[in-house]
Amino acid sequence: MRAIALGNNFLLTAIASSFLCWLASLHPNLLLLVQALFVLKLLISAAAWLLDDFIVRALQIDLLELRGRLIATAIGTLIGVGVMLCRV
Repeated sequence: MRAIALGNNFLLTAIASSFLCWLASLHPNLLLLVQALFVLKLLISAAAWLLDDFIVRALQIDLLELRGRLIATAIGTLIGVGVMLCRV
C-alpha cells in the first residue's frame, strides 16, 4: 500500500511540475512566477531534509516514508524542470 501512495505522490508532483513548466513557456511573466515557485519548493524541501527528525516526531510517521516522499517529490520536480528547460 505504501508503494502505491509513494507512486501517486511521484506522479502528482511530476504532472503538476510539468504543467507549471508548460504554463511558464507561454508567457515570460509566468516563467518568473514558476521559477519563484520552484525556489520556494527548493527551500521547503531543504528545510524538510534538515528538520526531518522534528517532522517525524510531529507527524508520527516513519523516517523512511518521509525520506521516500521527499525523494519522490524531488525527482518529480526535476522532471518538471527538465520540461521547462526543453520548452524555453
